[in-house]
Amino acid sequence: MAAGATLFPGDIIRLGEGSTAALQFGKSLVLAAPETELVVQSDGVSLRDGRLQVRATGAAPFGISGPFFHVDVAASGGTPSTAEIRFGKMRAQITAVAGFADVMSDGYDSAYRLRAGETATLDASPEAASPAQNVNRDAGEITRLTPPVQIDRDLQHLVVAVTQRVLWDDDLRSGPTGRAHITLSDGSQLGLGSDSSLLILQHDTQAQQSSLDLVTGRMRGQIIKLTKPGAKFEVRTPMGVAGLVGTDFSLLVTPDYTELMVFDGVMRFTTLQGKSIVVNAGMKVRISKEGVFDGPTMTTPQEEQIAKDLTDVTDAPPAGQGAIATGKRHLVPIIVALSGAAAAGVGVGVYELTRRMVPTPTCRRSPRAAR
Repeated sequence: MAAGATLFPGDIIRLGEGSTAALQFGKSLVLAAPETELVVQSDGVSLRDGRLQVRATGAAPFGISGPFFHVDVAASGGTPSTAEIRFGKMRAQITAVAGFADVMSDGYDSAYRLRAGETATLDASPEAASPAQNVNRDAGEITRLTPPVQIDRDLQHLVVAVTQRVLWDDDLRSGPTGRAHITLSDGSQLGLGSDSSLLILQHDTQAQQSSLDLVTGRMRGQIIKLTKPGAKFEVRTPMGVAGLVGTDFSLLVTPDYTELMVFDGVMRFTTLQGKSIVVNAGMKVRISKEGVFDGPTMTTPQEEQIAKDLTDVTDAPPAGQGAIATGKRHLVPIIVALSGAAAAGVGVGVYELTRRMVPTPTCRRSPRAAR
């Protein structure tokens, strides 16, 4: 597909690794990340897999649909709206970046409005997802720990202990003093810093296909060398994707920027806008939320040591930190899967989770948001 090509309803667009596309639909702009597949429709696009960012400047809504969800993005009062949509493995994640986005799920007539900074996650029912049989979804285990750390698994909130197994789709969350060391099934080592959230999207040791999502905070990765054709190990961030082959690195995600520091090996960072940069050992780069690179620049031994120390886990928790903290996390609207006839096969209940770091998690329905 050449730049300036005309798109027609029914056209299927598939982007390979390292490929991106900016698609203009009237007053709406769609930015497609690498390895995304979508279908052009008369009033929007159908997302089959991957990640999109939609910027709508017109009052008419631009629609993004999937197998069990629909998102409308439109300008409000002349102010543009921007939303990011990820879809894969029968899970959709929608984030309103600016303005708002209206989210609907199959089987329900009303929409939930996401405002800037809010994220909704929609899961198909187990029957709709139809996972492949005999797939090993074990990703590794917790080998060292400084509490508090928890795992969000489906609707469960598990307080983590050493030897705890880590599975695909687990969301590891550390408290203000919490840290975790994870040994993946292929021998790779991950260090999770305090106040961090890391989602294990995939870790297939046979195919050497791994994908993580560092939502916020800090992590270190010491990854084994990948040898199989098509092998990949990537870490997604709100600013883009870091891809690597056998390396030692540190990633820091804040609301304003992502910082990548490479201790050994080589990494490539690709922004949501499709810009790429290669970072070699002994270098660091900072990527702003607008996708602007600052660097690469040389790191100092002190900077490297600090980055390593902030994800290191001591054998025992610091004095006075053995107990699980009970402070509440920021309330986040989440669309969760329901079972039974009321669910109509697709998750639609909107909850606000207190996510207290206690053995028995607390979950209360939001009066304004329940459908």
